[in-house]
Amino acid sequence: MTTKPSLIFFGNEQLAQGIRPTTPIFDALLAHGFPICALVLPDARRRQPYPIALRAIAENIPVHYVATTAEISELVKKYQPNTGVLASFGKIIPQSLLDAIPNGILNVHPSLLPKYRGTTPIESALLNGDTETGVSIIRLTAKMDAGPILAQANQRITPETTKQALYEQLAQLGAKLLISVLNGETPTKNAPERPQDDARATFTEKLDKDQSVIKNAEKPASELAREVVAFAGFPRSRTVLLAKNCIITQAHAADQPTTELDLRCADGRYLVIDRLIPENSKEMDAKSFLNGFKK
Repeated sequence: MTTKPSLIFFGNEQLAQGIRPTTPIFDALLAHGFPICALVLPDARRRQPYPIALRAIAENIPVHYVATTAEISELVKKYQPNTGVLASFGKIIPQSLLDAIPNGILNVHPSLLPKYRGTTPIESALLNGDTETGVSIIRLTAKMDAGPILAQANQRITPETTKQALYEQLAQLGAKLLISVLNGETPTKNAPERPQDDARATFTEKLDKDQSVIKNAEKPASELAREVVAFAGFPRSRTVLLAKNCIITQAHAADQPTTELDLRCADGRYLVIDRLIPENSKEMDAKSFLNGFKK
């Protein structure tokens, strides 16, 4: 009987900003009998009650919040794991620490690397109108998201795909792919791990609150419709309708307006408002908003 390697888990599995994080990667490791010696989270000051921390506590797995490389180093020395797994950690781990873990650290990244390195690969795929994205399992190096690829899997994006749904699909896909790598099913002799082509790399940036204002006089309707999807949860798409500050939660581009709420855009088309959250109110559809707030 093969002994499963002891693992140290880095990250909170929140692979996109502003979504409701779940724990499929962590759960898959537990379900397949991989002993997790510790969960490490990069949140020493706030100590947020992430779902993954609650899950670890329920399994009697120690949870550590770290702010410095020195703290991470002490944990590696303390637990002496064979392997590391990283999913949304938000800190660069230096090569000296990677070398201290015998099998290194495997990173679950929600894009088809080398495309969309960085912090917002899910949002970037939605903003760019991609019809396909995926998950990569890489062996972590000190350079951000640049390590060799052990396995990849594709995920389709449809016009109906929401940010939360895409996150959940990619997290589940990443969990399945990670287990196959840890079980030695991939990479194989016929398809060994391969280096990334740095010349083809693209990079993402963090989302910012300043991006939330809908600039319909400057942007085409289709771009703004993609922003509504990609900015769900954070930073959210905001505008003023009937003198009320509103968060737009669902919208689409069209040649003609449906109601007086719809915004004429730079390309002459319209951002049709389907659902929204008026200030100090609950989410509602456009008709309900008009019935309740039009004077």
